[in-house]
Amino acid sequence: MTSVVEKRLGALPVAAEFLRRLDVAGIVDEVCPGGASAHLTHGQVVEALVANRLTSPAPLVRVGDWARTWAVEEVFGIEPDLLNDDRLARALDAIAPELDRIAGTVGARAIAAFGIDVSRLHWDMTVRHEALSDRAGMEGPRRSAVAAAG
Repeated sequence: MTSVVEKRLGALPVAAEFLRRLDVAGIVDEVCPGGASAHLTHGQVVEALVANRLTSPAPLVRVGDWARTWAVEEVFGIEPDLLNDDRLARALDAIAPELDRIAGTVGARAIAAFGIDVSRLHWDMTVRHEALSDRAGMEGPRRSAVAAAG
């Protein structure tokens, strides 16, 4: 008798390829070193979270359960049990002060890797975070957003 394990694949391979081409894990690990805990770096955790947001946009809880249901181990080589709340929190805490640097570096890598024409782009440093702050009723540092110029 053969046992069969079913897991969702969806767009995981596509997300993984884009994340690898952009070297998101490498960029995060360079900017936020020292995150190798429980066999995962901060960059690996961030890649898993990006894949989670792209394939299952729901509140950030039970990411390990998502990873067990989806083919995360097969595509990213990450054991689902390693994506526990404590590990996610440590990675998010580590990258929080460096978000602008990480976003800028990943953005520059995307421009180069995919030949994006930036002659019609405007880097707006206020849009996204002001909207988030307004919703939360708080002030905070501004985060960058890219918008196409018309």
